[in-house]
Amino acid sequence: MRGFFCPEIHAVPYALPTSADVAHARACAEVLRPLVTEARLAKLDHVAIHRSRHLSVVLENVYQSRNASAVMRSADGLGLLDVHLIENENAWSRNKGVAKGASQWLNLHRYLHAPDPRLACVESLKAKGIQVVVTSPHAEGHTPENLPLDRPVALVMGTEFSGASDFMMAHADAFVEIPMHGFAESFNISVAAAILMQRVRTRLEQSELSWRLHPDEHAVLSAEWIFKSVRNAQGILARHGLTPPPTLASLS
Repeated sequence: MRGFFCPEIHAVPYALPTSADVAHARACAEVLRPLVTEARLAKLDHVAIHRSRHLSVVLENVYQSRNASAVMRSADGLGLLDVHLIENENAWSRNKGVAKGASQWLNLHRYLHAPDPRLACVESLKAKGIQVVVTSPHAEGHTPENLPLDRPVALVMGTEFSGASDFMMAHADAFVEIPMHGFAESFNISVAAAILMQRVRTRLEQSELSWRLHPDEHAVLSAEWIFKSVRNAQGILARHGLTPPPTLASLS
């Protein structure tokens, strides 16, 4: 049976799918896989091999949805899987022209029904052992080249106008900044996020850390992506007595 290649097994920050979830996902994939071209399956395999949950990004009340969508496009291109959205002041809306469909291949964690979205996000991340690393040119902190990566990292990107909130600054485990050599104090949020994600991602690949997905996460992700690649997948699965496969976002 064709499946995702996973070269290593390791501890992961997010809760792993249960054995029942994995079995359900594999059953769905078995039904749908023959309906997907070999070229498409190869593309899904290639992308999934490079996905990581060791690095994620938090977008805190980004004012312009096109900027948030641009960050998501970079996150997808750099192999991230998880994006956390705090929207109590500025709601995100999908920008197809900028995101180019990237958001559908990411796990979007939204805190729309939480009384305090910032608190809910921070508590969720820290409960998983993920470092909350706030990007700020005003706090003495690390550069992307020396940021500790022994624990998973969530990069917090604040609003375009004032940066990260006082709440995020107070609850940060660490700070990171991009050294600037011009008159501008900082980059545009989408540019800054891309630079930080790329530099940290490169360090992960060059490290001995186990940063790839767990095989059970691969199994669920495989089914989820194959499901998205087949027209009327839900109806096809229903004829086989199956419900749609679980998603990693819903299980996190």
